[in-house]
Order: sequence, then C-alpha cells, then structure tokens
Amino acid sequence: MHISHKIAGKTHNLAAGGGAKMQIEWLEDFLTLTDARAFSRAAERRNVSQPTFSRHIQALEDWLGVELIDRHTQGVHLTSAGRIFRGFAADLLRRTYDMRNVLRGQSPGTAETVRFAVAHTLSLTYFPHWLSALKRSLGNLVVRVGAVNVSEGASALTEGGADLLLNYHHPQLPALLAADRFQHLVLATERMLPCSAPDRDGRPRYRLPGGADAPIALLAYSSGTYLAHAVEMILLGANQRCHFERSFDTHMSEALKAMVVEGHGLGWLPESCIGKELGEKRLVLAGGVQWICALEVRLYRSLENANPMVDRIWNFFRDGGVHAVKTGQ
Repeated sequence: MHISHKIAGKTHNLAAGGGAKMQIEWLEDFLTLTDARAFSRAAERRNVSQPTFSRHIQALEDWLGVELIDRHTQGVHLTSAGRIFRGFAADLLRRTYDMRNVLRGQSPGTAETVRFAVAHTLSLTYFPHWLSALKRSLGNLVVRVGAVNVSEGASALTEGGADLLLNYHHPQLPALLAADRFQHLVLATERMLPCSAPDRDGRPRYRLPGGADAPIALLAYSSGTYLAHAVEMILLGANQRCHFERSFDTHMSEALKAMVVEGHGLGWLPESCIGKELGEKRLVLAGGVQWICALEVRLYRSLENANPMVDRIWNFFRDGGVHAVKTGQ
C-alpha cells in the first residue's frame, strides 16, 4: 500500500507496498466534504475546481473499493462504509500530522479537537456556559462549534460531521436517531413561553387567545423549523382556538425576541434566552400554562465515535459536571 502527500509540488510516500498510491489530500477532501455537506462548498474550501474535487473523492472510493457517498439521495449523505471510514480518516490524519511534527523536532499538540453541532438557540444560551465549565475541568480542549437547526444537527451526527450534538427534544417531536447507534443525556429542561411586550400597566399588550374581531399579530418561526413545530404542537394541544394574523417569521429566536420586545406582536420564546427581559419587565407572559410546553435539552453521541476526548466530555456531563447554568443574564 502507498500513502502519499503532495508537499511543495512533490508527492511524498508515507508507506510503501504494492498497489496504487493513495494521497492524503484525498482524505482531507473527504473530511472537508463531510463537514461542508456539499461538493461545491467543499471544493471552494479546498481551493480546487468542483470537477477536480469530485475526481479526488471518486479516486478515494476506487482505491478503497467501496462507495463512501450515497449518490441516490439529494445532498451529501454518507454510506455505512463512509460513516465507518470517516473516523478512521480523521484519526489517520491527526496521527500523520503529529508524527511529522515529531520528525521535525516539534512537540505534537496535546489538545483534542471535538466538533459540536448545537441548535441555534442553545449555541447562544446554555452552550457558552457549559463550554467554560468543560474547559475549566478538562483543560486543553479545542472545540469547533456549528450552529444548526435540529434536523441538520441530527444529520451531522448521523453522517460523522459532528462528534456531539446538543439539541432540543420532545416525545412528539423526536430526533430520528436510532437508540442502538446513539446515546443521549438529558442536561436541562427548556420551556417555550408565549411572550408580549407590556402595556403601560404592565399587562401583556397581546394576550392569548385573541378574538375573531381582533386577531393577534403573531411573530412566528419559519415553517419547518423545530421551534415552529413546537409552537404548532402547543396550539393543537390547547383547548381554545387562537386568532392570529401572521406578521413576521424567522428561524432565529434572537431575531424573534427583538421583535417581541419592540411590541410588534406575540411570540413563543425559549425561556433560556429571555431571562433578562422577563426580569426587567420588558417582556411578560401572554398566556397561561396551557400555552406552555417543556422541551428537553439533550446531548447525543454516536457509539461508533472513538475520539477519547468525546468520552471525557460525555463522562463530565453524565457525572453532573455542570450543576447549575445561568442563562439569559
């Protein structure tokens, strides 16, 4: 077997034997593709044309003798072989670069990189505090964080694009992650609260359920997002009909919060992102308990992931490493 890498225009063999050469840049291309999740974006990141990039991926598959990318589906989805090979490729590259540093008389880095996929809202509320606690406890920790919607996060974890996933969960809105392949921990409970700016007397300017002759201006989440589904679930489960006039939509809870604070309408917001506004009375609840639902904040990992730092982080959370988190301050 040959493994080669092009440095300064030359091809360097890292292992020798019979058969064709396999270049390290193919592994780098493959890992970039699993992260970018699109051939065009991955080619741009690697600074090559898309046809050249595609040929590299095909050459890697030919060398391995298996398909890594499922070309029967839209988007970039790994085959089962691709998911298995991804961890091996990442480990091989890390070891190769460390060995190169040793041979050059440099000490290899001691930090382990862990890739988190984090739901957009959680990336602004819970995660920064938890990451600080992790770094205080585990020391030299390098983290790459991708803010994603819930379905993107599940796909990233499934296809090896993330080591850990921090996501919302509700029994009626589950992430489709098979229990025999993925573990989860429940780290917190998040409430979705109907909110409004107050009037001069401190009462909600907009209040559920509204009326047929005076519909409420609804500030909503974009159709198809997880929090939009959560709001729809609340409305379907309530024993009253609401009267709305949809006037705004966004996929970002922070953008929706800004609109609610300015008095443009009523919107449901995760409790973790409005603690400060509720405390300062810039937001008030616009309905009772029937209009509220609880979501779990879950940490997921794949049982196929062999990164030792993932195990350390998992054990930190499992053993109660974070006992209290202040959010929305």
